[in-house]
Amino acid sequence: MITKDITQSTFPKKLVALPTSCNDVVYYPAKLADLAIEETYTVFQTLSQKSGLSYLVVTQPRTAKIVLAGSKVLINEVYHSIPWPTYKIADGDNKFTYKESPSLQALEDYFIQLKEQ
Repeated sequence: MITKDITQSTFPKKLVALPTSCNDVVYYPAKLADLAIEETYTVFQTLSQKSGLSYLVVTQPRTAKIVLAGSKVLINEVYHSIPWPTYKIADGDNKFTYKESPSLQALEDYFIQLKEQ
């Protein structure tokens, strides 16, 4: 799910801002940062309202980073091809979907392999 309708007020005080390469800021639930601290690493897709670019983002200890940028169709395809379990964070009517990597090493290996293709 592309998080095109998420704004800073969607999950009040529970969002982390992530600057993008298109000079925008996208937001993701702080729970994903908490999971990274607990050594659970995630992947999610998000959309810049300013540029229309979609981003594939990974969480790692103390950081989140954009690993791929492109069209909504491309990022959605790549995201759905990731073979890890999908989870949702819900806050009322708002939902945020993400995938959990089995380990930090699996996360790094997956994206190294993806970039080599």
